[in-house]
Amino acid sequence: MSDNPLLALLGLEEHARKAANSTELGFVMVNDSRALVVYRQAALFIDGEGLKAVSGVAEIEAGAPFTLWLDRVLKRLGGEDVRQVGPGDIDGADGAEWSEWLPSHGLLLPLRGREGKRLGALLLARDEAWGNQEVALLTRAADFYGHAWTVLHRPSPVTEWKRKIRSVPRYRLKLAVGIVLAPLFPVHLSVLAPAEVVARDPAVIRSPMDGVLEKVYVRPNQRVSEGDRLFDLDRTTLTGKLEVAKKALSTAQAELDQATQQAFFDPKAKGALAVIRARIEERFAEAAQLEDLMARSQVTAPRAGVAVLDDPAEWQGRPVAVGEKVLAVASPNDVEVEAWLAPADVIELEKGGPVSLFLNADPLSPVSARLLYVTYEAIPQPDGNLGHRVRAELSEGESGPRLGLKGTARLDGHRVPLIYWLARRPLAVIRSFVGL
Repeated sequence: MSDNPLLALLGLEEHARKAANSTELGFVMVNDSRALVVYRQAALFIDGEGLKAVSGVAEIEAGAPFTLWLDRVLKRLGGEDVRQVGPGDIDGADGAEWSEWLPSHGLLLPLRGREGKRLGALLLARDEAWGNQEVALLTRAADFYGHAWTVLHRPSPVTEWKRKIRSVPRYRLKLAVGIVLAPLFPVHLSVLAPAEVVARDPAVIRSPMDGVLEKVYVRPNQRVSEGDRLFDLDRTTLTGKLEVAKKALSTAQAELDQATQQAFFDPKAKGALAVIRARIEERFAEAAQLEDLMARSQVTAPRAGVAVLDDPAEWQGRPVAVGEKVLAVASPNDVEVEAWLAPADVIELEKGGPVSLFLNADPLSPVSARLLYVTYEAIPQPDGNLGHRVRAELSEGESGPRLGLKGTARLDGHRVPLIYWLARRPLAVIRSFVGL
């Protein structure tokens, strides 16, 4: 320690300003400061980088117990003001170990840059308490130490990046990480399609012949039993043809009787018997066919269920072709989901995949189902647009909704990143627009 503290302070400032690099400056801080005051140990700590220099050693041993303890203590002794510190300022085991590593009286000198921002701290320790004059001299020294460190120290890009990251509040970092990782969150690739609750295996009732529908005996959703009459076709034409066929059959029968009597006396008449008998069989078959058509014109229910049809008044008097669907008989409890998937929304869907039906009548209570199939070929929908028919069966234990209810079905495919789920449709539109 010099006899003239001011001269020593000026000399120390000159050493600091002439330091070639931050390593040499750190050595000046922890060792040459003895020209101002007497102390036993000194340590330099830089925020974000850790322990940079310790008095009496040329190089810091990173894994040494003293180094680790000193690094922890200096991190906990943060602050902006010059103050005396000691074991009482550190709680826990680190405070109890103070006397093993350092003298009892420490002086913490924060270092600041040109803009007044804290850079780190210089810790001096000795056995005696610090006097006011000594604190004033060291405060002045810490001031030009900070300025010199700002000029000489050039942290690596990684260190600078870490320092900036640590200076950001944690909630902002968590928010930024969440925003970055959110697009990578896996979600099910899903599509929506209009859907309806339909009968799983309905008995489709079609017209047995060409004709005009005369009368419909059932109403929509009416329960029917097996054998109940559903509708009749107009039989006026059939009745006339049947009467003519019966008259022709009677005439042929009379001709047969007359030819039989003549056959006893006229050998030529005996040869005509085979032709007359064939004509009788033809007339008989024609009459039988007409009687069968008369019976089939009265259509009955093949099994019990409910009648599914449009307004009966729209059907009465309407001409129908053979095989044309008139109505269906379905079990109200044996239902499944039918949806129509637009060609632009087709994704890879596996049999047994999850399907959720959101009914218009109860959109907050989705109905769970499992995918049965998706048709490969797009076919005309009831509204005339092309679409892929989708069928899904209700999950086991799921109470079936009422037949005929409509809503929207969500079909889930494979898991994909959220960013792909969001960008799939816009990318498809852009691709179709640019023609790629």
